[in-house]
Amino acid sequence: MTISAEVRLQNALALLALLYQTMEDAPIDLTTFDSRDGCFTSIQETSWDELVSEGLLSKRRDSLYFFTAKGWSEAVIRAGDVDSPDFQHRLGQLSKALKDKIKGRQDTAFISLDEVANDSGLPSGWVFNAIDSHLLCRIYGKKDAIWFEGTRGRVIEVPRDFGLVEIDLFADVRSENLRLTETVEQMEELYSDYRCSFCSAPLVGRSPWDHEYGSEEVMEYACGMTVGAPYGDVPCTQSATFPKLEDYVLTTQHDGEKWWCFAHAAQAPSTANSVILFQTWGRTEEEAKEAMRKQYAKRAKPWKG
Repeated sequence: MTISAEVRLQNALALLALLYQTMEDAPIDLTTFDSRDGCFTSIQETSWDELVSEGLLSKRRDSLYFFTAKGWSEAVIRAGDVDSPDFQHRLGQLSKALKDKIKGRQDTAFISLDEVANDSGLPSGWVFNAIDSHLLCRIYGKKDAIWFEGTRGRVIEVPRDFGLVEIDLFADVRSENLRLTETVEQMEELYSDYRCSFCSAPLVGRSPWDHEYGSEEVMEYACGMTVGAPYGDVPCTQSATFPKLEDYVLTTQHDGEKWWCFAHAAQAPSTANSVILFQTWGRTEEEAKEAMRKQYAKRAKPWKG
């Protein structure tokens, strides 16, 4: 039976809450969960996969899983512990223990995990999890302590600006980039009006014309496509509706020393009526027809920019 996305979500969140309750104050790097344990028999196997795919759990091997820092902090938030007096007291104790290490200092302080646990009176496993997940930063948006490079679980680095509200130095740049992105999107929406929809030839002219029912605007593109023309739209040379030479009937007329050639639509209705070929001439009838064929080839040539 297929499980709906809503049910899968609820099952995954239920598993997250159960894992958080199970581990209590143990450190996340030393606490594994075996999906085959009896307390998890009611849990869908796919729920474990859901949490792994979201980066909340990491699979160690076979049926063993453990919390990621992101997963533990997410579980803390979803459990609602942050609003409890006891949890707030813990956060205050941790913050004070860390802040005391930089009081009166001009530089970063380094302190062991055990020392912070002793000074704060907090379980070392809980302190590990709070530092590992940047819990103070996530909850209060303040500059947090971190592990000193390569010493996860042993040495904590407390920056001299610890506890200060973090500022976004590049918020204005991101805001401007967002504005430009929105402008580009708006231009893309208008792009179709300024470019031929077949060959992207640019708009070269716009002119209004009035008729008994109101007014229209003629839009002419570099490829020859015309939209809104009084006598019908002219197709782009790349359009399947652009007339072929055989869509015209060529007639000739002899006038003294010249032969004239005329091109008319072979049938109506036809786009050959809107793609007008002007009369051509030659010293012979064939020259006049050849001149017409050359005129058509030039008119039908695709726009290249």
